[in-house]
Amino acid sequence: MKTTVMLVLFLLFVPILSFAGEIYGTIKGDDGKPLIKQVVQIVQNDKLMASATTDENGYFTITIKEVGKFKIEVVGYKEASFEVFSSNKSTRYNLLMNKTGDKWILKSL
Repeated sequence: MKTTVMLVLFLLFVPILSFAGEIYGTIKGDDGKPLIKQVVQIVQNDKLMASATTDENGYFTITIKEVGKFKIEVVGYKEASFEVFSSNKSTRYNLLMNKTGDKWILKSL
């Protein structure tokens, strides 16, 4: 009986342990000003995993249930992406959107 109770408790808590934390931070333009009301997406293998919209300070926060490597993209800035990692903790990324020629680049500050 004690073993059964322990097994049930273990099975209840395993899903909680496998969930990752949040990916959060800020995105600024190459002029140093925050990108306001921009849709930020977390993508893995061309599949949209989650999204959020930046606030008046360019701040975003997205909760990802999976652990692993993803890309963060800003809608409207073609091909601008930055590799992010989701773990069991919250992870901060402060990013800068920069234009080189006719291509947008998203990079770490």
